[in-house]
Amino acid sequence: MKLRTTATLLAAAASLWTLAACPSDSTPADDTVSADVLDDTASADVVEDTATVDDTATVDDTATADDTTAADTADDDTAAADTTVADTGTPGEKATDWGTIVGTSCGTVVDELDSSSPSFLTSTWNIDVATFDTGLLDEGPAFRFAQPNAGGSSKCSEVMSLQWLVECEGADLYKIETAISYDAEGSLTDFEVTIDGQKVGVSVTRAYLGPTITDYDTAKATTLLEKKLEGVNESSANVSAEDAWVKQILFVWTLHADWVPILEEAWDALSADLKADTVIVVTVESGTTYVVTDTCDDAQ
Repeated sequence: MKLRTTATLLAAAASLWTLAACPSDSTPADDTVSADVLDDTASADVVEDTATVDDTATVDDTATADDTTAADTADDDTAAADTTVADTGTPGEKATDWGTIVGTSCGTVVDELDSSSPSFLTSTWNIDVATFDTGLLDEGPAFRFAQPNAGGSSKCSEVMSLQWLVECEGADLYKIETAISYDAEGSLTDFEVTIDGQKVGVSVTRAYLGPTITDYDTAKATTLLEKKLEGVNESSANVSAEDAWVKQILFVWTLHADWVPILEEAWDALSADLKADTVIVVTVESGTTYVVTDTCDDAQ
């Protein structure tokens, strides 16, 4: 009896299990709804992703615009910098066929012509032409080189002083020493140029005591400057009206850079009457010696 009851219970349990495993007709409909919901959700995700991509594209466009603006700005800055360099150049240097002239005096002599005060200017000409080459001379200096010297041994220093004035001041030769007219006898100016349309007398000298002497002092510098300035003042007083200049330049050449401050010290101590309104230009010949030693035409 117990066995039959147990079997009956087992059979009932089995039926219940079968019903659970095989759901009713409503179950598939529920599954379909669930699937639709999932599809809608997936579609929504796609739409949201697409919107996100579009938003990203908008950000990229903005970034591109910013980059372009930055690039334009950078180009503008570069152009401004280039213009500045081109306009400014290298101050205190003048490149020439003979070599570089260093010093702020190059190009400033013209500014001194309208001043009633004397001035002391300096420069260094780094000459890199080992053998003097007349083919590098401007027309005025070449003409002066071809003429005989009126006296003394100053041909080379006069020629290169004139070349310096051509390079630095755009000077033109007006007359050489023997062509300048005077109303009275006396000291002669070495040559006359025009600078910016104004006539300027030029006297040339050398701070030079020979190839072996390197010592210099204010006494020697004073003696040189006093002698030359007396001649400058005399020629300025005697020059005829047709050749009268607005001012004179005393051009001094030296081989020794350490002599320049000695010359300036001597200049500062001179009387105002002796200096008058003279412009003194002291130039160091560097790299060669043929200007100061007056040997530029030895190989010609």
